[in-house]
Amino acid sequence: MTPDTAILRRLREAEYVPAAELGPDAANSVEGLIAAGYGIEHHPYRGYRLVSAPDRLIADDILSRLPERRWIRDVLVFEKTGSTNDVINGLARDGAAAGIVAFAEEQTAGRGRLGRRWQSNPRLGLWFSLLLRPEMPLAEWPRLTLWIAYAVARGIRACTGLETMVKWPNDIYASGRKLAGILVESSPAEYATAGIGLNVNHPAFPPPLDATATSIRIETGAAVNRNALAAAILGALDGTHGLVSGGFNEVIAWAEEADCLRGRWVAAVTGSATIEGRAEGLDPADGALLIRNAAGEVARVVSGEVTRFSVSKEGK
Repeated sequence: MTPDTAILRRLREAEYVPAAELGPDAANSVEGLIAAGYGIEHHPYRGYRLVSAPDRLIADDILSRLPERRWIRDVLVFEKTGSTNDVINGLARDGAAAGIVAFAEEQTAGRGRLGRRWQSNPRLGLWFSLLLRPEMPLAEWPRLTLWIAYAVARGIRACTGLETMVKWPNDIYASGRKLAGILVESSPAEYATAGIGLNVNHPAFPPPLDATATSIRIETGAAVNRNALAAAILGALDGTHGLVSGGFNEVIAWAEEADCLRGRWVAAVTGSATIEGRAEGLDPADGALLIRNAAGEVARVVSGEVTRFSVSKEGK
């Protein structure tokens, strides 16, 4: 834990903190935090008080909001990078342990599923990636995406109160529009990289994007402290990572309740095949999408992309 992380943690625990409790070099450390944009007041008798924080992602700030003992090992923040997934992939190849997270204020080459470009507006969202080294059979790795969606939704709700839906396998929705996307890339039997893009403080989206995209600010009417939201999501990931290999039924139960595809006519692309039919929920074993076609046969889609969905077959 860095001195800045320790001081920010302590300042959030009490209204005033005596200088003696912040260590022998407290004055210099506090001056550094003030220079970084924090509003910190000093009372000659009561000590230091945190009154405001800058509107930018700061690793020490995020870490100060997390438990001291945790699975999330470290947080990196970049002002600008090509893709946070590429950053984590590089660290993984160098042998880094699981639980490292990389955030970027801006991505110049952010990507979603099927090679799509992900729009990463500076200082408005959370664009980050997490290193995973799953200790479970490779056949169970498809569970990762749904678990991450579950944790992201829990973090959003804990920080903002916003309830969200999931569009299998990797999108978080609110009010029928996309709020977040998840991309899990894997090097089989070695590691997986989970990239998350979340629209946070966008005040609006231009047409025609406004019909399909939303943000937490649009949904709640209020701007969000992104460091606090980042910590809430990382805390949810930290607290639930064991569910992937044991207790996955909790993730499935949430996904069934939050499923925005159930009962709709969908087209799912898996490999070179397209499966059309009515979505009938998820397989409780692994979260595969269950689709009943026009002939009444049920297909399991373990991985793929739902390219379109509608209330009825006639409306597809």
